Amino acid sequence: MDDKLFKELDANMKEAVKVARGTSTPTSVYVILTPAEIKAIRARVKMSQAVFARSFQLSLDTVKGWEQGKRKPDAAAANYLRMIRADPEHVKRALTA
Repeated sequence: MDDKLFKELDANMKEAVKVARGTSTPTSVYVILTPAEIKAIRARVKMSQAVFARSFQLSLDTVKGWEQGKRKPDAAAANYLRMIRADPEHVKRALTA
């Protein structure tokens, strides 16, 4: 991953973590991932919805809602999911740092 892209994605991931933890509010909301794409991200890391939610500090209801199309990830959450797709182990390490 090139350095500029990594820095941008890393900043987006940090913001997504703040939103997921409830310490920040997203400034805009739009969908950039479909329910099928979100499910594919989870399938790629070979986790159930419950394990995925727990591993990445997300609400199980939120993960279910995204995958069923009942909820739509905002920009920060979508970027967070993209980071998980790109490097799930890096995201796990960042969450424990």
